[in-house]
Amino acid sequence: MKKFLMAVCVCLAVLTMVSSAFSEELWDWHLRGADEGLANGHVPPPGLYFVNDFYWTGNWNHYDQNGNKDGLKIQGYVDVPILLWNPGICPILGATYACAIAEPFDVTTFRVAGEGPNGTQWGAYNTILVPFILSWEIPCDLHVAASLAIGLNDGTNSVSDSFAAKNPPHYAGGRFSNSQGGGLYAWSSNDEYTFTPTLGISWLYAGWNISVEAQYTFWTKDTDINYQNGDQIALDYTATYTCGKWTFGLGAEMESQVYNDKGVGGGPFSNPDGVYGKLQGTEQRNITAGPIVGYNFGPCSLLFTYNFAISTTSDVGGDWAMLRLVVPLGNPCDWYK
Repeated sequence: MKKFLMAVCVCLAVLTMVSSAFSEELWDWHLRGADEGLANGHVPPPGLYFVNDFYWTGNWNHYDQNGNKDGLKIQGYVDVPILLWNPGICPILGATYACAIAEPFDVTTFRVAGEGPNGTQWGAYNTILVPFILSWEIPCDLHVAASLAIGLNDGTNSVSDSFAAKNPPHYAGGRFSNSQGGGLYAWSSNDEYTFTPTLGISWLYAGWNISVEAQYTFWTKDTDINYQNGDQIALDYTATYTCGKWTFGLGAEMESQVYNDKGVGGGPFSNPDGVYGKLQGTEQRNITAGPIVGYNFGPCSLLFTYNFAISTTSDVGGDWAMLRLVVPLGNPCDWYK
């Protein structure tokens, strides 16, 4: 029981994207609900861990600011290999220290009603660095963790292929490529940097894991298309119980932009063409929830999460599923002994 609980801690603060929308840069920063099932306030014992998250979005629809479908559909497969390291050094500010790096890859099938044939594209998303995760154990079986995740602007796509750049201002907030055959292709990454401080709290007692994680994401401006995404809050919730090798429970997530994006208006936006400012109706929000099942095979473990869509506005939304594999690799300091 304890080994599995430790295993599901190791994805803490390795945060990625997976939501396409007209109302913002193509991908949300946080892989929706990706940290459900984790002990968000805790880090694993000293050692190096490999984590692989495989995420499937299904056939998501885009919803406008009133919650109505507007013709855009996207299906995505996201694979996120992660390395997390707890070096076992002396406590920093009384906390256990860990760090991580992730390099997501995604395959997307994208179509817009009346805009030509479907397109499928794969590529690498922006690299994610987590320079520190600090975790404190406090009384009453509570654990608290603070971290910072940095998204680099190093995705695989080129601005010269931007459908937004070729067809302004209708898709001013999106990232698409327009092939010579007329197909529309969703980009595999964003064109800006992100900075995300995160706070996680967990109650861990007798097999129970009651956790919540809160993130606040700051976006830099995309100077290529003169677009500034609104700051975003993401919350992931977990309630699970581990008995022997099995873990069962429920998870939920909520994402919301704090304020509207800024950009050049036109098309679906409210600003007059050529005017830079806040774009009304671009605050995306979504809520999903569903079951969690995990199994511990020994040193390795699997955790499966499925969420049902509850509410979506100014964003794409639908059911999603994720399978997480955790593989302890030992302590690098001991490899050459």
